[in-house]
Order: sequence, then structure tokens, then C-alpha cells
Amino acid sequence: MVGLVKLDCGVQHYDWGKVAAESFVAKMKHETDGTRKYAELWVGTHMNCPSRLLSGQLLGEYLRDPGIANSFFSPEHQSNVELRSNVPFLLKVLSVQTALSIQAHPNKKLAEKLHLENPSKYKDNNHKPELIVALTPFEALCCFRPLQEILSLVESTKPLKTLLGNTAVVSAKESEGDLIEGMMRVLYSLNPEVHTKALREHAAAVSAKGEAASTEDRLFLRLMSQYPDDIGCWMLYFLNYVQMEPGQGLFLSDSEPHAYLYGDGVEIMANSDNVVRAGLTPKWKDVPTLLEMLHYNTNGLERAKYERYRAAEGEAWEVQCYSPPRRFTEFSLYRLEHVAQKASETCVNLPNIGLGFCLGGEGVVNGTHVAEGDCFAVPHGPLKCEANGRCVLFVASTNDGLPEQAHI
Repeated sequence: MVGLVKLDCGVQHYDWGKVAAESFVAKMKHETDGTRKYAELWVGTHMNCPSRLLSGQLLGEYLRDPGIANSFFSPEHQSNVELRSNVPFLLKVLSVQTALSIQAHPNKKLAEKLHLENPSKYKDNNHKPELIVALTPFEALCCFRPLQEILSLVESTKPLKTLLGNTAVVSAKESEGDLIEGMMRVLYSLNPEVHTKALREHAAAVSAKGEAASTEDRLFLRLMSQYPDDIGCWMLYFLNYVQMEPGQGLFLSDSEPHAYLYGDGVEIMANSDNVVRAGLTPKWKDVPTLLEMLHYNTNGLERAKYERYRAAEGEAWEVQCYSPPRRFTEFSLYRLEHVAQKASETCVNLPNIGLGFCLGGEGVVNGTHVAEGDCFAVPHGPLKCEANGRCVLFVASTNDGLPEQAHI
């Protein structure tokens, strides 16, 4: 029986990525090219950047073999040919230097509709819930702020207040969500020249404050320097500004607005590359779709956060399972970190096929030596990890029968 298969995984060199010397992605690939940006390492079977065995065979092709399926997939999934050729999740390492777009991901029904109507922009028909775990201090915008916080920030941001006009006035007849949606629709309906003038006016006012500028205003200047005159710069006054430490995480359901701003992290998502954008990007934007699909509630952040689990004194391994709500069956993510200086082992039970990598140090996984940068696929069932020093592993599997937001 195969215990582990090592993989050759591809890299995406997007403009927002980091230079090699500062990038976890480049570190994983042992690359030092100073002329390229390293943004994402993909581990999975998605058609845009499929992983291969070291022999060159596509992982999806390898998994279609019925004999392989018997060991890698749970009994419930062994007969599912579609699953065998397309693992239901996509695992990534991200290195973010400049902000990603203001975006959200469609639910399954909307993804099917968008793919049917515009397959050149929405290239698959799947939804894309996702979860990010910080490897370094990590910054993001995520979900709408509490309404009173939004109104307070708008009140202190005069050009923005002028743009919004009466839509930023609370009405007893409107719900919080309706009020926020109304502000978004007004903001995105205005002429670009009007926005440019207001953005520059606010940037000048913030610059004049110097050290007295607020955290939000300093972030505004940073975004303006990266994406000059972009309407997305206003969104930081509406979305929660989140600063995560290593091991903390965020789960983003469909239709939740967000943007990653800076840092390195491990990301797990359903097997899709569908993104609906509305700012902080030179790429194509689909504002009408985004405004129609967004969740305009103000309690999303509290539901999205995961705190880091710390090993108790004397424990050799720090093992945490980041498990989304049960209705999202496609993925869960395990962090296994050896924190002792002596040899020890740990074991978790994977509900289905696992894809993973070693992010630091070295160890033995299911009897095979792995070191920093190694990516791999492992069968469902017991995952045995051994180490005699530093070893940091992340392994993704499905979310069958796991407790929500669990640690083991």
C-alpha cells in the first residue's frame, strides 16, 4: 500500500506576489530568481495549475486508477470517478506583497450561472469557500464592520461622506444590511472622475496629518500608493481591518467581501478559481454581480476567526484542525508542528485523501522522509508523523464528520 506520493507543484507569478528573498512560495521551491514575483504555490488537480507526480504524471490521472483509488479515497468516495480525477479542494501557499482585489466568491448556484453565461471569465462552475492560516503577520480586509463603526468612519472621512450623501443617514425603516447595501450601490454608481477627485482630496488631507493620522487613514495612503485613484481604496472604511499572527485563521464563506493585504499564509478552498472583483486591481471587474451577491451582514468577522491552538506544557506536537461549518464538505486543514527537541510522533485520522507539504524542518510522514518544500499526497486513514527537531506540516483533506473550528 502506498503511504505517500511526492508531488511537483506549480507556481503563479502574479504582480502582487513577493520577490524570492521574502517569499514563502519561493522558499518552498528553493528558488532565488530576483526578477520574478512569487505569489502562489498550488497543490491539487485544478486545470489552471495541476500538480504532477515526480515522474511527470498528472495527479488527477494517477488518481483515476481504480487500484490507487482504493487506498487514497474513503470507501464512500472510491466509486466517484469525478472526485478521483478532481480532488474537491485546492491547497495553496500565498506570498502577498501588495493588496489583492476587493472580491468575493460565488455560491454553487451562482457559479454555475456565471460559468454558463461567461465561461471566458468564470472558467469553472464551482463555488469557492476558502480558509487562510497566517504563516507570518498577515493583514486582510474581511466582512463588513459594525454599522456604527462604518458610520463613524464615514463621518470623519469628509470626501467619502460627501460622495455618499443621504445614504449614510440611518433610517428606522431600513435594516443595517439594507443601509450598507445602499451605500455600496451609491459609491459604485458614481463617475470615475468624481471618485478620483475625492480620493486625491482625502489623500492630501491624510498626508497633512502626518503621525496623527489614524490606522485606517494610513492604510488608505498605502492602498492609494499601490492602486492610485482606485475606488477600492474606500472599502477599508467599510470592511474590518484584520491583523493576524501565525497560526490564526479566517474562513470566508461564499459572498463575503474580502481582500488580502500583506503577508504569507496557507490557503485552502474548494476546487475553483472563480473570483468576482470590484476594486484594487487592474483586472476585469464585475461590479453588478458583486453588489448583487454580497452578504451585507455585520457579524461575519466573529464567525470567520480561528485562534491558534497552543500545545500544553510537555506536549511534543501542536496539532490543530481548521474545520469550516459542516455544510462545506470539501475541505479541512491540519497544522502539525513539532515543538519538542526530542524524537516523538503523532497521528491524525484523515477522512479522505490528503494533500500537504512540509513548510519547515524535516520529519517522516507515513514512513517517507519529507523536508522543507516537499509537497505530497497521502491516503485516507491514519496519518503518522515523526520528527526529531523542528517540523512544520500542513495537510488538507475533506470535512467529513469533523467538529467545527476544531483542534485535536
